[in-house]
Amino acid sequence: MTIIESLKWANDKLKTVNIDSPMLDAEIILAHILKVSKPALFAKFNHKLKIHEEEMFTISIDKRMQNIPIAYIIGKKNFYNKEFKINKNVLIPRPATETLIDEALFILQSMETNSTLICDIGTGSGIIAVTLSDETKMPVIATDLSETALIIAKQNAIKHNITDIDFQKGNLIEPVINVFKKLHNTNNPKISSVYPFKNLVICANLPYLNQKQMETLLPSVQYEPKNALAAGIDGLDLYWKLFKQISINRTKLPRNIHIIIEIDPSQSQGIKTLIQHHFPASKQKIIKDLEKHNRIVVSKL
Repeated sequence: MTIIESLKWANDKLKTVNIDSPMLDAEIILAHILKVSKPALFAKFNHKLKIHEEEMFTISIDKRMQNIPIAYIIGKKNFYNKEFKINKNVLIPRPATETLIDEALFILQSMETNSTLICDIGTGSGIIAVTLSDETKMPVIATDLSETALIIAKQNAIKHNITDIDFQKGNLIEPVINVFKKLHNTNNPKISSVYPFKNLVICANLPYLNQKQMETLLPSVQYEPKNALAAGIDGLDLYWKLFKQISINRTKLPRNIHIIIEIDPSQSQGIKTLIQHHFPASKQKIIKDLEKHNRIVVSKL
């Protein structure tokens, strides 16, 4: 088949199972297989596919007909003008998380590079850690409980030539707390207990779907790892644990702490109540994402 014939065939196949954007999906998949850009496809409409390319395309379209997300089929996803490796062990990056990056960069621009530590809690594919490290050149600690997720995150750091990220397996912010406990126990009276860091900026896009949302997932979302989506009855279980960890160990951490998290729009009031329970004096700011939904919460603890 030629490129145009392949695209028409795939478009017709995907339409039979009500895929929302059948031609666009076909173009993305075929461009990936042929290792060309999407515009290049249109310049080579009469180019004949090789046998192995036809086979790969057929297999990929069959997967898409099963509602397997394109990011998993082609193994990559763009985020903040960068291409990241993705597989079934990590959540697929969403545009809404770019708002978290924007807000983090706004806060970080006024901080000194040598005295600021960035933390990415529940790093997944590493998109937040890699992007912030690349944009700020500040040190980053990225944590995750999943060893398979950390493998992907490390691969993405290598892909983008990022060397100043310390990837650690652990429960939420515990690995970061352990770092500061070690600094605190140096018993050197000449330096601060958290030297050299004056500022700690915590970023977290933890699972936040509630029980009801998990029962009504779109077919394509059902292929994503459940432990990267679900967080109990109200969707805030993991954020409760995170803020509790920070609260219990607050004296071991730097004086200035900013935390930037992503939530479901329905959780705006719930997350404020949660944070104020652990940090009564704190104030929260809600930032809307590109679709004008309440999505990012910023708080100085």
